[in-house]
Amino acid sequence: MRILAISTSVAQGLWLAELTHPYWHFIERHMEVDIASPKGGKLSILNLSDPYDPNSQEAEDIVSKGFLSDKALVYKMETTIPLAELDLTRYDGVHIAGGGGAAVDLFPSSEMTVVLEHFFSRGKVVGAICHGAISLANTPDRIRGRHVTGFSLEEDQELEKSFGKDFLPNYPQPTLEKAGAIFSCAAPKGLRVVIDGRLITGQSQFSASEYALQFIGLLTGTSPVVVV
Repeated sequence: MRILAISTSVAQGLWLAELTHPYWHFIERHMEVDIASPKGGKLSILNLSDPYDPNSQEAEDIVSKGFLSDKALVYKMETTIPLAELDLTRYDGVHIAGGGGAAVDLFPSSEMTVVLEHFFSRGKVVGAICHGAISLANTPDRIRGRHVTGFSLEEDQELEKSFGKDFLPNYPQPTLEKAGAIFSCAAPKGLRVVIDGRLITGQSQFSASEYALQFIGLLTGTSPVVVV
């Protein structure tokens, strides 16, 4: 199986764990993953999410450390596919990573509308995490009345203390609610994954592994868990 992972192209826009943790779970289960972005080319990581940055909030993120130590994976992050050049028929599911940049160039986005409409219309798995969930609002007819999560308004308001009022043009929660989705969330930094049919969303990087494992379950239709 092949998964399309999408990241923002915005400078300092990607929260690294929201790409690397799902990537690790996907390839560990022998799935292929391609990485795309609006502009293509090199991704820009928010320094707070870079485990090697002196100001990192993710200094113990051994998954991202392993990813960054692999030259082939770093090259893959430096040569992402432009959204406009994708052959969407190659993919069984799409994962949309977060970081604040997603709220800048993944919504509103006509290119993301095309991508999402392809996956939704064919019953493929659609997944998004954190600020990446805002991209789902590009297809309101597909998410109206459906349950989702993502970076909450409360969490964005907390970030305003550091980055200023309305530091992003749009916030995921109110944008998704305006599009007709039913938004729920845990407390800030809490764990929340929501599945509604073939649509799966995760609240933030703290839910990245749980989100990825549930994504895999949707994709394969199987679970290793036996309840007795």
